[in-house]
Amino acid sequence: MILPDVALDPLHRFSVFRTSDPEELRHLGSTLFGATRIELDNIDNFEARVNLIQLQEIGLAFGATTSDLAVDHLETDFIRFQIALKGRATTSANGMITEINDRQLAITPSGVSSRTVCEAGHERLTLRLNHQALSQRLTELLGAKPKDEMKFEPAIDVDHPDAQFLCQLVHFFSRQLDSNACKLPAAVCRELEQAVQIGFLWATRHAFSQVLRNQESVSAPSIVKRLEEFIEANWQDALTVERLAQEAGTSARAIFRAFERSRGYSPMAFAKMVRLRRAREILMSGDPKVSVTATAFKCNFGSVSHFARDYRDAFGELPSQTISAARR
Repeated sequence: MILPDVALDPLHRFSVFRTSDPEELRHLGSTLFGATRIELDNIDNFEARVNLIQLQEIGLAFGATTSDLAVDHLETDFIRFQIALKGRATTSANGMITEINDRQLAITPSGVSSRTVCEAGHERLTLRLNHQALSQRLTELLGAKPKDEMKFEPAIDVDHPDAQFLCQLVHFFSRQLDSNACKLPAAVCRELEQAVQIGFLWATRHAFSQVLRNQESVSAPSIVKRLEEFIEANWQDALTVERLAQEAGTSARAIFRAFERSRGYSPMAFAKMVRLRRAREILMSGDPKVSVTATAFKCNFGSVSHFARDYRDAFGELPSQTISAARR
C-alpha cells in the first residue's frame, strides 16, 4: 500500500512513492528506477520513501528507508552524485567501494553496474547528471571539446570548499523547487541547472580539473591568447597548422604543446568550436533562407554529415532542430 506523503522531506512536492510493503518497493524500484535487485533486512516497521524531479538535463532525488537496504542497478545515462543527510551508506562500481556519510560525498559513473548499500535510517539526496549534457558544459567551459572522456574520482571530501559550494547549491535548488510561494520560471530553472552542472565540474576531480583552474588563476601563455584571437578573427579562412605557426612565429609542436598545457585541447579543436558557435548563430537567426548545407559550407565544414555530428556533440541537438526551433 502506498501511504500519503505527510513528512516534509526534501523535494516533498515531487513524491514518487511512500510504502510500507517490501514487495511493493521491489516492484517500484525495478519498474520506475531500473533496479535489477533489491535486498532488505530488519524489515519490522519498514517504510521507504522516494521523491524525484527530473528536469531538462539533471534530476534531483530524495530517498530514505527504515531498514537495511541493498540495491543493484545499471545507470546507463546518468552520473550520480550522492549526499548523505542522515546515517551511512556505500556505493560500489568498477570494483571500488565508496562511503557516503557526513564526511564524504560519492560519485557513481554512468554506463556501469553499481550497488548501493544503506544502513537502516539512512537518508540522502542524489543529483543525477546526464553524461552528454555535462560533457557539453565542459566543452563550453574549455572552449573546445576535450579529446579524452570524463572520468571522475569516486569520492569527495565534504570539507573541500568547492564541495561545500556544490552541496549548498543543490540544497538551495531543492528548497526553491519545494517552495509554495511561486513556481520557478523556466529560465531561472534552466540557469540553476547549468550552475549545478558547472559546480559539479569544479568540485569533482577529473582529467580536466587542473585545466579549469588554470583558466581562472593563470593567464594563458601569450602564444595561446594570440592564436585564439587570430582564430576568432579569421574563422572563415583556411586555418592550417602551417598558417598558425607562421602567425605565432614558432613551431607547430610548440603551438600544440602550449594549447595542451593551458587549455587541454588542440588549436584546431578550438577553431572547430569557434566555427560551430558561428554556425549556431546563423541557424538561430530565423532567416527562412538558411539551410544546414549552406551553413556547413559557409563555416568551412567540408562534410555536412560531419558537421551535423560535431554540432550535435557540441550543443545536444541536430542543426535541423535548431533551425526548426528558431523558426517557431
